[in-house]
Amino acid sequence: MNKKWKKLFTMLAILITVISIGTRVIADEGYDRDDDDDEGSEYYQEANEDDDENRHAPQNQVTNLQPSEYWNVWSREARNNPDNPLPINEPTELTVLVEGNETSVFFIPGEGQLLVSVDRISELLGARVKFYQQSKIAVLQKGDLELAIRAGSNAAFENKIKTPMPTQATAYENSIYLPISVAANALGYRISFDNTKRALVFQSI
Repeated sequence: MNKKWKKLFTMLAILITVISIGTRVIADEGYDRDDDDDEGSEYYQEANEDDDENRHAPQNQVTNLQPSEYWNVWSREARNNPDNPLPINEPTELTVLVEGNETSVFFIPGEGQLLVSVDRISELLGARVKFYQQSKIAVLQKGDLELAIRAGSNAAFENKIKTPMPTQATAYENSIYLPISVAANALGYRISFDNTKRALVFQSI
């Protein structure tokens, strides 16, 4: 009987130790403010953080997810379809219609997504944008809606909640470019493409 009790107590002690270690690891996860950076980095960890949530996922785990990621709809999940057919195949301007107003906007196609400048899309949709040069973070605000993105990261903070983007934001021509679906959906719009006019149409959600 003594040997059985000793064995039982030993197993119980090991189990308690494993549970306590696992709890400590979970409690330590999260995002620390980088005090050496400027104010915008409150949304992100230090600059060398790996934000690409797909990088270590098995390939079939990402590609078999349904529904597919579309270039004009932000699913808010860590997936992308690089084979998405896009309206353009090289960087160029497209006609954009926002509530009846027509203008031209420069887009960059890449990895099945259309990328647009935070400055241009903010102006187009009536939002304010604040750019933090040191950390390459842009914060877009429209009313009570807020979106923070960082060049080189596929993590966005939508109303201060960390949310995956289909592809990374990138620094280009003194601005930050992000997927048009992310910018539009976060600021309260949906996008469709008018084949007849060859134009992107923005409608309030």
